[in-house]
Amino acid sequence: MPPMPRPGFGLPNLRRNVCPHFYMTGSRGAIPIQAPHLLKALIRQDTNTSRCQLRGGVHMEQGYVNDVCLTPRFNQCVFYEDDLNP
Repeated sequence: MPPMPRPGFGLPNLRRNVCPHFYMTGSRGAIPIQAPHLLKALIRQDTNTSRCQLRGGVHMEQGYVNDVCLTPRFNQCVFYEDDLNP
């Protein structure tokens, strides 16, 4: 009997679990998010600032980013609610 093909490792699509409006800035400007699994390490660095494209001037707190922006629940963000209710 031939071996059955194995499914993938079950790793989540990490970018899918990150808010599309989330970005970070550092001393040299915006930090490109090409490796979402490194975001939590980047957030812990005091020199980086978490931001939202929906509210450009807002600096977001690390706890909020970890609880909302970097989870599948990012659509529950207060900025989405503001955007939905003009």
